[in-house]
Amino acid sequence: MTRLFAIAALAAAGWVAPAYAQFTGSTGAPLQSSPALTPPPEPQAGPGSQRYTLDELIELAEREHPGLQAVRAQSLAARAGVTTARAYPNPEFDYLGGNYRAREAGAAAGYGSTFSVTQRIENPALRGARVEVANAGVLGAEIDIDGTRNELVARIKSQYFDVLRREEEVTAAAEDLALTEQIRARVRVRTSSGEGARFDLLRADTEVGMAQKEAARAKARLAQGRALLRSAVAARLPESFALADEFYRRLPGANYGSLRDSVLASNPGLRRALAETTRAEKQLDVEKQSVLPSVGLQLSQERQPDTIANKFGIVLAIPLWDRRRGQIDQAQAQILRARGEAELKRVELAQGFEAAWQQYQAAYQSVQALEGGILEDARRVVEIAEAAYRYGERGILEYLDARRQYRAARNELIAARFDLHAAKAELERLAAADFRETRMEK
Repeated sequence: MTRLFAIAALAAAGWVAPAYAQFTGSTGAPLQSSPALTPPPEPQAGPGSQRYTLDELIELAEREHPGLQAVRAQSLAARAGVTTARAYPNPEFDYLGGNYRAREAGAAAGYGSTFSVTQRIENPALRGARVEVANAGVLGAEIDIDGTRNELVARIKSQYFDVLRREEEVTAAAEDLALTEQIRARVRVRTSSGEGARFDLLRADTEVGMAQKEAARAKARLAQGRALLRSAVAARLPESFALADEFYRRLPGANYGSLRDSVLASNPGLRRALAETTRAEKQLDVEKQSVLPSVGLQLSQERQPDTIANKFGIVLAIPLWDRRRGQIDQAQAQILRARGEAELKRVELAQGFEAAWQQYQAAYQSVQALEGGILEDARRVVEIAEAAYRYGERGILEYLDARRQYRAARNELIAARFDLHAAKAELERLAAADFRETRMEK
């Protein structure tokens, strides 16, 4: 036991630091955070490569994303609907012509015609209700733009953080592979000199194979993440792009009260449901106003071979048989449906926000716990196990097991950091706002 503590002291004093330096990325100095969370190496930029920040990617998508452009075009169509609703009815022109034949002696014969103009006088209340329906449609279309942009930004954020995560995993896997190959070389030397068992070399070869497989998988996941990010942006984003931001390594804060209030006030889905309710109510007004009689003014001139008659009259359409009972009932049903969907959306948002907040808190606490000592303790265990293996106190199995535990903790920290940012992006999507600078409070 005394000798084991001596080995640990030697490890802490730096005997194993040179051998471990490549893996930890340090020279024996105490680490402030996980070695695997050091900034990933900059990608080899080609001639046309460019580095993008998150804000730049979002701005690029807002300018060029086809889905967002399609929704904006739909908003223009809705605005055109307001112009249509405000239009006055056109006059109607009728013309009839023919020959008059005399049936009695002395009666005039020849060509005659009838010309009439009818102008329908629209009910002002009906026209106003129709315009309000069109305005409600414009409001809904504008909310659709906000909702599409909100969903697009949330997707870009999630994929952006995923690429950063995959870059961390690639860096960590490369470090694992390099150190595992060093261990195998060391074990091969000991086995050749007779100091180590052949079984140790077999285990070291297995570890190298596993590290190579994990490095290849990490690169494949990174390529997949980059492809998904390019798909989310859906704009002129080159394949050799790089990400420039560093705030991935900072813990993002969030305020519970501000986020929850914003969810109920600003979420595009809820606002769209409320706008649809308003539109349904206005449509009911249109149907009720349509029941009233409609009036039209008519002016006509009748030309006979021997006379000209000018006439003025009123055209009155009376809803005697069709009282639009079906249309009114349908509009009332649409109001009930819209109100129900709005209330359901409110409940779903409240529950979704609570779930996202709990996920955010869990990830935040996981990151704090891992950075607060778990990862550092695992690193020290690896150093002690390596020193013990050097002096024959422990076998290679114990050393590899210690390294495996450290890798698990490090990978868990990488995943927890991604989960934290992904949960924050989900909270911002629900709240339809960016709360990057707020504090974590409840």
